[in-house]
Amino acid sequence: MPAVLDGIRVIDFGHFVAGPLVGEILAQNGADVLHIDPPGGPRLGGLPDAFLNRGKRRTVLDLRRDNDLETARELCVRSDVVVENFRPGVMDRFGLGAAEMTASNPGLIYCSLPGFATTDPRSPSPAWEGVVMSATAGYRRLRDHWDWKARASVTIDDPSRPVFTGLPIASTTAALLATLKVASALYRRERTGSGAHLEVPLAEAMLEVVGFHLEMPDFVSPREDLPKAFLGSYRCADGGFIDQVSYPRFVQRLLTAAGEWDSWCAAGLGDMPKVFTDPVLKRVAERRFVELIGTRPAEYWERIFQEIGSSAVQVGTPADWLANEHARQSRTVVQLDDPEFGPLAMAGVAMDFSETPATVGPRSLPGAEPGSMQRVLDKPARDDAVVAGAEEEPPLAGVSVLELSQVVAGPVSGRLLADLGADVVKVANPAPDGNNGFHGSYTNRGKQTAYLNLQDPDEFALVRAAADHCDVLLQNYAYGAIERYGLGYDALRDARPDLVYVSMSAYGRTGPWRHRRGHENQAVAVTGLSSRYGGEQGWPMYQPYLISDVGTGIMGALAAVLGLFHRARTGRGQEVSTSLTNVATLHQAIYLFDVDNPQARLPEPTGVDSVGWSPLQRLYQASDGWLFLAAAPGQEDVLRRTLGLPPDRSATALADETAAILRQHNRSHWTALLGAEGIAAQPVRELDDVANDPCWHGRHVLRHALNGEGQVSPVLGFSASPWPIPELAVEHPGPLGANTAIVRSQFRHMPPLGKQ
Repeated sequence: MPAVLDGIRVIDFGHFVAGPLVGEILAQNGADVLHIDPPGGPRLGGLPDAFLNRGKRRTVLDLRRDNDLETARELCVRSDVVVENFRPGVMDRFGLGAAEMTASNPGLIYCSLPGFATTDPRSPSPAWEGVVMSATAGYRRLRDHWDWKARASVTIDDPSRPVFTGLPIASTTAALLATLKVASALYRRERTGSGAHLEVPLAEAMLEVVGFHLEMPDFVSPREDLPKAFLGSYRCADGGFIDQVSYPRFVQRLLTAAGEWDSWCAAGLGDMPKVFTDPVLKRVAERRFVELIGTRPAEYWERIFQEIGSSAVQVGTPADWLANEHARQSRTVVQLDDPEFGPLAMAGVAMDFSETPATVGPRSLPGAEPGSMQRVLDKPARDDAVVAGAEEEPPLAGVSVLELSQVVAGPVSGRLLADLGADVVKVANPAPDGNNGFHGSYTNRGKQTAYLNLQDPDEFALVRAAADHCDVLLQNYAYGAIERYGLGYDALRDARPDLVYVSMSAYGRTGPWRHRRGHENQAVAVTGLSSRYGGEQGWPMYQPYLISDVGTGIMGALAAVLGLFHRARTGRGQEVSTSLTNVATLHQAIYLFDVDNPQARLPEPTGVDSVGWSPLQRLYQASDGWLFLAAAPGQEDVLRRTLGLPPDRSATALADETAAILRQHNRSHWTALLGAEGIAAQPVRELDDVANDPCWHGRHVLRHALNGEGQVSPVLGFSASPWPIPELAVEHPGPLGANTAIVRSQFRHMPPLGKQ
């Protein structure tokens, strides 16, 4: 079976993270990717290059030379996809912009990933990662971090101080969204012959990450006087940590297995549903639980949690994850023979295919493959016949999706597919403890939602009929859960060999941990993400946003579209799976290697006290708040001159003197003064600033609408798209289950399989 993207030719002009990562994910899935290196080599070399440019062919072009520029144009004319992540206007000045290239190649998918959108007034600013993260509330205040135990374990010298992370969250999320849009455009081109210009700004990709919190702000900051019992990281007797999420029935099972249930009952804590809701009992239970976990080692607790079927894992380091047997067997971590560093463990595949497995191969060094460019130039220019009226149709028009999902990742996938034009029906569990998660525009916009009980024979028959007729079935339960109802892929594929079946879970569908339950908390704990923040005495801290949930939701939608593209070419469906740990691994991939080579590594700031990568790229405090200063390596003298600092100072002296100077004026002053010299000084914004950003509201990227609580809140809208927006996708979904009667009728009147 050929790979999903077999025969697709991609020209990758990407640099740093976002652009090259799009090319890398496309290469995993069979695309022939040619990466264009500048004469001086990749802008992010060393070990990060070993991940970002693996599996690609490479060539060196100097776009300032006429011959190389003409070659670049010819490559674009003969390709299916072009990826670039320069500032708006850069490629236009070379004559390689989207308008010119798509005019020469009507079937071309041209994907741009600028920091800010072309029509955004911030687009001329140097949009470094720290600039984008600061503009989108990516660096949350210490007091707003949502693990209250970690907050209690660190010294808060300034509660308003933003907590910095070196993870390229904006770039990684933008790359996932861009790959989804590229795949959607390729699928659409199969029907229409039409290419597309796609713009996926990093800043607007970050709105996907923070969007959940914009619509549901109360989720962000749990009150310190009312902790969420039985949630978070706990220190164990051996000094390690266990991270867990438990529900009343699991807490009772845990206490029984640990021999503590009788003593809890004697202390008046035997009514677990009441313990979870009563403020006084909750505080008492939490203190008692902290003490209990501290009496035994982490390995003991992990074993007990797994025996009772609850969500828990030992908190590990990135090095632990690289060596983890499940990570290796599931190919979430792989080992490649790199031409520079030799055997190298690193982040693995983004998703798993049952029929067309993703592949990852080692990188080639720039210039190491003479003739690789010629393979593209020798191919004829594309000559796509564009169907009249194609621009009136979104990519997934006519695609039906049955969504059986909960909480965040699965619903986000369904919402993204609805945004792309699919007809999505979400089936929710009507039981009071059905764990339907968070309902609102962010998760369920654009869908019909229905309550159907799979344990009721009549209602199960309706869902089974829908499974026999949908194009995509989307589910995000742990392996074995959906299978118990006879709705697993193996149970459906004989009758539906063309079904695209998408599975999302905590740990994936292969490997020894595939049966385990898990949430965002466990994904960031076991992969080492929470240890990268780190409080005092090694206490882990969560990321401030649901980066694994959101990323897995995007990845699930991408899996569906790639499955549809494969089906359009072959007539065959397959199961495509991804996981929270796949995405958590991907977020840290530019740092995640098992070699100790400081010169080759990208320096990574870690810990709760970190403020940035260097004196030229870090957080500073102005007189009225925090800002992120971003200067290029060659701008050090410009910065010194602008701030009136003496030349030739050490890095430590430069940082200290810059910090002292910046405290003397407000952020607006520094934004204007440094911006005039080409140095970015971006104020660190809070969620309220982002929620009311006039540019994003003007572009309809954000809008005010009803949220899941019936209140008017800022919710995600739509960025610029070459496709029409489905009418249903701009409406609030109403209460969960609002379309139950209609959906029941639709499912009941489906013809027997094989008859139309």
